[in-house]
Amino acid sequence: MSNKVMIVSGGASGLGLAAAEKFAKNGYNIVLIDINDEKGKQAEAKIKGMGVDAVYCHCDISNSAQVQQAAKTTKDRFGRADVLINNAGLEVRGSILQCSEEDWIRLYDINLKGIYYMSKAFAPIMIDQGKGAIVNTGSILGYRTVGERAAYSSSKGAIDTLTRTMAFDLAQNNIRVNCVVPGAIDTPLLRGSINDSPDPAGTEAFLGSKSVFGRMGTSAEVANVMYFLASDDASFVTGAAYFVDGGWSIM
Repeated sequence: MSNKVMIVSGGASGLGLAAAEKFAKNGYNIVLIDINDEKGKQAEAKIKGMGVDAVYCHCDISNSAQVQQAAKTTKDRFGRADVLINNAGLEVRGSILQCSEEDWIRLYDINLKGIYYMSKAFAPIMIDQGKGAIVNTGSILGYRTVGERAAYSSSKGAIDTLTRTMAFDLAQNNIRVNCVVPGAIDTPLLRGSINDSPDPAGTEAFLGSKSVFGRMGTSAEVANVMYFLASDDASFVTGAAYFVDGGWSIM
């Protein structure tokens, strides 16, 4: 078993939990960052049941003090941070005419500022140990357009640029930074968006059609790419955006 440590935001469910399970299967101890205490504790128990150590940290990633506390908890418990998965995200439906200022600010605080806070808190631990990897979670909607996603799509598009600038700046510290770009992935977040749409069945059919395979992807399929990007198998990969979209980007 490895003594390596992976930290994942939004780790209580969906892509974050799938990533935690993938890394745990490969011997990583896991730090689960989330605001859902019930699901967070359940996820912690599940990961521990896989034979590695895990800790759940209640943490709103838009709150700098809470993020710093999570980093302190990680260092105190494990003494290291090898992989950071910046995965937590928020989706708000609406055009620029429909989206409220409060929703816009909250979404950007989570989707973009959260990556800044998390990376700023955990990268110094990686620098001290001489190596690390960061994987950010973008979205196909940062590259392709659907209606009424102004805040969400623009924030996810910004993650591409942020990833490349982080990769450039942190290379001197032997820290690689990449991002995954999921397409339509069957997660609780997407299920909520489907169910909130005026025509859930039609929305689900539309999303399935946005793949050359005619289906939505799974969280595990994204987690597999996250693991690759964080592993030494990707030792010469940095600043990249890996599309895990079933071909949406080529349609």
